[in-house]
Amino acid sequence: MRLFFTFLVACCLQAYTSFGQIDAETAQQHVIVKFAPLALFDFDNAVQFGVEVPLGTSGMSLQQDLGYGHSSFNMWYENESIRPRKYTYKSRTQLRYYYMTRRRVKAYVAGEFMLKKVIYAENKWVGMDCLDGNCNYFENKFVKTGRTVGAGHVKLGWQFYFGNRMALDLFTGIGFRNISVKAITPGLDNANIPRTDRWFEYDRPGVNEIVPSIAMGVHFGIVLGKFGD
Repeated sequence: MRLFFTFLVACCLQAYTSFGQIDAETAQQHVIVKFAPLALFDFDNAVQFGVEVPLGTSGMSLQQDLGYGHSSFNMWYENESIRPRKYTYKSRTQLRYYYMTRRRVKAYVAGEFMLKKVIYAENKWVGMDCLDGNCNYFENKFVKTGRTVGAGHVKLGWQFYFGNRMALDLFTGIGFRNISVKAITPGLDNANIPRTDRWFEYDRPGVNEIVPSIAMGVHFGIVLGKFGD
């Protein structure tokens, strides 16, 4: 957790010591470095940073977020004596269009593709030789699985600008996500693998699932130098 607080303090110091005034109009050609604090509190937690790059003066920009998480700094496991071995990788690629500009705020609509990979590696009681949720027997064994999520969202957002080069990005959106599970450990065909972070739920390797998805969140940003001419 020290890394997160260090970054937040650095952002605040940068904001107060930056020179030059920034508003919504002058920020049009500036790169913004962002941090997503709510990603730390997800079940699949991650330290997530992003960069927004303007695409000329068209009102469009491209934002790329990357994140990495591990159960060692997941708050949901703080009361557990043994934390699971769990690794999370995230990528969010977003193309946005600003359709309204005021002095301190711009409104936008965006399309986003998210890719998330969660890898579990631990000993579990696994249901073997299962059919329609009924298993012939259970076996305690070390298993390694990968859960891949691909999602598409349409988002609406509002980005606020402050004179000290700080930016606040609020957004909400809807879409769909495809969830697939792959057994990295061999011999897990037709198995039910209990999930560490979802009680009474199981991973079934080879099964794909498409479900509705809701995206809500916030980014804190620092407006950097001018991009392009």
